[in-house]
Amino acid sequence: MLERLNWNFALPVGLLVGAVLIASWFLREKPTMQRGDEPPPAPLVEVITAELGEFPVTVEALGRVRPRETVDLEPQVQGRVEWLDYDLDQGATVPAGRLLARIEREPYELALRTARSTLAERRAELQQERGQQLVAKEEYELLGSSVPEADRALVLREPQLAAAQARVEAAEAAVRLAERDLRLTEVRSPFNALLVSRSVDIGDRVGPGTVLYQLAGADLFQVEVEIPAVQLSRLQREGAEVRIRGSQWPPGTYRRGQFVRLIPVLEEQGRLARVLVELQDPLSQELVSEPKLLLNDLAQVNIVSPAERARVRIPLTALQDGGQVWEVRDDRITVRQVELAYLSGDYAVLESGLEGGERLVTTRLTAVTDGMLVRVREAPAVGTKPGQRDPEESREGEAASELEEGGSPPEAGERG
Repeated sequence: MLERLNWNFALPVGLLVGAVLIASWFLREKPTMQRGDEPPPAPLVEVITAELGEFPVTVEALGRVRPRETVDLEPQVQGRVEWLDYDLDQGATVPAGRLLARIEREPYELALRTARSTLAERRAELQQERGQQLVAKEEYELLGSSVPEADRALVLREPQLAAAQARVEAAEAAVRLAERDLRLTEVRSPFNALLVSRSVDIGDRVGPGTVLYQLAGADLFQVEVEIPAVQLSRLQREGAEVRIRGSQWPPGTYRRGQFVRLIPVLEEQGRLARVLVELQDPLSQELVSEPKLLLNDLAQVNIVSPAERARVRIPLTALQDGGQVWEVRDDRITVRQVELAYLSGDYAVLESGLEGGERLVTTRLTAVTDGMLVRVREAPAVGTKPGQRDPEESREGEAASELEEGGSPPEAGERG
């Protein structure tokens, strides 16, 4: 019994002592990391070549599309609506002169008939008065010089004839007014229009001040955009081209517009000038193959003006802070100062500082010094989306990242 108890006590103690001895051995023999003798690799940068040429000035801006003409269509006579063209609803295009609604005609037809009857009476009265004037002239000739000159007009019934003529003219005006009122019972589109809304139904009683339709002109849409005031002198040159692109159109699609005028009021905060451009046939009623420009869309407007002379153009990604660029020569960076002429889309056009053909860094680096060693890779074309590289470039980028993190380059047999 005693021997059995000793084994039960000795076995756990022995295991504990063995674990302590093994742990102490591992602590004494732990591997040590040694810093490599090789310096960290040079950073990998993308470069692009500066271009020399005559590049047009392109100013991009966004503006809200609005119609040139808008109208709240109201009737000019009052009455009950007896007919509507229900085929025309919101969004329909309406040609000029198209009948939209008709107000009951019967009261105005009766008014016209009454006015014509009155006119006939007044003309008959005028005819009678002319006959009486002929009789008066014969009597005046018989009396001779015995009638005083002051009474001559009364004897010849000249005032009565003038009054009869005036009554005829008033009756003719009443007929024209009644004809106009009858014509105005038909409500028509005043111009080629886009029907924005309708707010009337058959049976409604309407009159002046009642809005029946809201119409927008369909022949011309306008876009007002704000551009930097310093660009005005370039945009007003002969040969400037206006390109308008709707927000829903495919990339690269645009239609040519027209420069209307400069609004001579500067925006105070950003010193921006307002420019008005317009597009003919925006709804493609005649140019059916062209895309439609939607009303109230936020359209992109590019105003392209011809270049003054040859200049150097670089991507905006190559322009560093402080008006500097980083040129790469023999895999080393040279910091150069440049003077900016103007911005044009995704590019900066330079006034001076480069001659063209220089290889410039487009990668953002935290610290750069003259003579800094770099590894070079050609940058993708301007406008290429991130990730649009071939697989080989992607693998090279991954390998470079591993080197920068302190890893070892892959062996030849480990790739692909």
